[in-house]
Amino acid sequence: MSQKHRMKLFKEQPRAFIIGSIEKMNTEWIFFDEETDEAFLLEEIVSEECEIELDEEWFPVLHQKGEFTVSHPTRKKLENGDTIRIHQKLLYSFELLLKSLSDESFFTLAHLLNSHSFSFYDCLYCHNFLAFQSEQNPAEGVNFLVFDNNDMVCSVYHLFRITPEGQNHRFELTEATGKRYLLTQLS
Repeated sequence: MSQKHRMKLFKEQPRAFIIGSIEKMNTEWIFFDEETDEAFLLEEIVSEECEIELDEEWFPVLHQKGEFTVSHPTRKKLENGDTIRIHQKLLYSFELLLKSLSDESFFTLAHLLNSHSFSFYDCLYCHNFLAFQSEQNPAEGVNFLVFDNNDMVCSVYHLFRITPEGQNHRFELTEATGKRYLLTQLS
């Protein structure tokens, strides 16, 4: 699997984006989150890029030097009432963990979470023990993760053993109700 497949999966995750509308007040763009009705300065929540919906398609909006430029053939500027989506950020420790996983383990974890209505973007806590392991030696341990999708909370235990001969990854998902699910990936 390529990095392209991973990036596609990130965009397809539930709750991957904050969506809302914008309005220019004085000289600043204000973003209104459609889910919470909270208002934010667009410049403060968009570091480099967001997307605008035009004709039921999403187009990039670049943010450089305080200016927003729409990457669209016929429209270059934002307008009052435009719908904008901003890609959510992952917890740094969780992002590092996902980058370190093999493709099989990455997609195994995504499947486990998604099949139980959780998303990568629901991660509240990640203790990434794997990040503290030396790359020269066999690595063995457990990562602890907590997810909340606003309907249910779960914990995921990622047990791993990585040696020159192969990798073993086991993901145990436990919901707040006590239901447990287990997926193992061996390579």
